[in-house]
Amino acid sequence: MTKRASMSDVARAAGVSLTTASRALGGVGRVSPETRAKVIETAERLQFQPDMIARSFVTGRSFIVGVLAEAASGRFSMPLLLGATDYLGRENIAAVTLDAQGRPRMLTEYLKRLRSRRIDGVLVVGDDPNRASLVLSEDFSVPVVFASSSATPETDFVVAPDNRGAGRAAAEHLIGLGRRSIAHVTAAVHEPAVDARAAGFAEGMAAAGMSTALGGPLYGSYKQRWGTDAAERIIASGEPVDAIFAANDEIAIGLFATFHRHGIRVPDDIAIVGYDNRLAGVDRPDHPLTTFDPELGAVGARAAERLLAAIAGDSEPGVEYVQPRFIEGRSTVGPTIDPYDVL
Repeated sequence: MTKRASMSDVARAAGVSLTTASRALGGVGRVSPETRAKVIETAERLQFQPDMIARSFVTGRSFIVGVLAEAASGRFSMPLLLGATDYLGRENIAAVTLDAQGRPRMLTEYLKRLRSRRIDGVLVVGDDPNRASLVLSEDFSVPVVFASSSATPETDFVVAPDNRGAGRAAAEHLIGLGRRSIAHVTAAVHEPAVDARAAGFAEGMAAAGMSTALGGPLYGSYKQRWGTDAAERIIASGEPVDAIFAANDEIAIGLFATFHRHGIRVPDDIAIVGYDNRLAGVDRPDHPLTTFDPELGAVGARAAERLLAAIAGDSEPGVEYVQPRFIEGRSTVGPTIDPYDVL
C-alpha cells in the first residue's frame, strides 16, 4: 500500500518548516503569498489529506458549518442548498444540515441547536432572508450568511439574484425589439423580489422615455391562474399592449394560454418575457420562452464562499447580487409559439 503523505512530507518537499507548512495550509499566521502557493501546490501534488482534528487544534476552528434550510425541498431552496453544500465539500468543510420544512418554530429550534454546537458559521438557505432573520434576533458568536432567492438592503451578509437588474434587462430587451406598449404582470405587492423586479423594469422603461402600460404593474400572485386572469384583464382593457414582462414563468404560461384561446399570437401580436427558467431542461437555441435563470446554484456557492471568507475575517456585511442568465426564446423573437411547447 502507498504510504499516506504527512504534513512533514509536504514541508520537506516544499522546502519549508513544519510550522510554516501548517500555517500555509491552515490559513493562519503570517506566510507570504508565494510560500503559501508553493505549499498548497506541493500538498496537492502529494495528494495530502489533512488531519482535521489536528488542524482544528492548530487553528482553533472546527471546520464545520451549520446549514439551515427554511424548506430544503422547495423549488428555490433546493438549488441554493446544492450549490452551497457542493462548494463546502470542495473546500473540505463539513456541513451540519437542518431542514425546518417551512415551519418557523423549527427554524428557532434548529438555531438553538446550532448555537450549542462548536461550529464556525451558519448558512441560512431560503426564499426570504428577512423571514429567517426574525429568529436570529439574538447575536450569534459566529458569522451568519444568507443564500436567498430575494434580498433587501436591511439584511447583512446575504447573496441573492439581481432581481432589479433582471427587470431592467427585460425592459431593455422588449424596447430593443420595437415594442412600445409594455405591461408588467407580477405577484404580491411589497414582496422583496416583486418590488425589485418592478423597480428595475420601471428604470428600464424610464431610461427610454417610456412608462409601464396599463398605468403600472398588475399585482396578483405567482400562480399560472393569475396569468390567465391578467390576460383577460388586458384584453378587456382595449389597450394595445404589445409586450409583457411576467414576474415568473408560471404567470407567463398563463398569459400565453389565454392569448392563444383568443387568437392572439405570441410573439407576433404580443411578446412575453418570464423569469425563473421553469423549462430548465429546454435550454436550446429555439427555447420556447424568453426568461431569466436566477442561477440559484451559483448563488448558493457564492454564499458558502462568502461565509468562509467571513469566518476568516475577510468579508464585510452587505448584500451581494448574482446576475441572472438571460435566455432569449421564441416568446419574444419568434417564430410563433405552438401551445404544446409551453403548456
